[in-house]
Amino acid sequence: MSQDHEQFAGDVMLGLAHDGRLVLDADEAEARIAELRRTLAYGYAMLADPEYTGPEDRLRDILDELPKYVEAFQQATKSFTPR
Repeated sequence: MSQDHEQFAGDVMLGLAHDGRLVLDADEAEARIAELRRTLAYGYAMLADPEYTGPEDRLRDILDELPKYVEAFQQATKSFTPR
């Protein structure tokens, strides 16, 4: 796959959820979503910290992907059918 068509992990997760291959019950999805939102808040706080010296571009890339995971987990609960 060329770089022009490279899928990022968030896009892959969204595709799996859309296709019904990523399926979670609502409690599990909500727990993962809460963790992702905490991670997002922490990441944005790091970027706002004037003493942060880490790889800012990489952190921004990660923070751009995490909302896709949230959306994928939200979609994954719509496909869940308890047995």
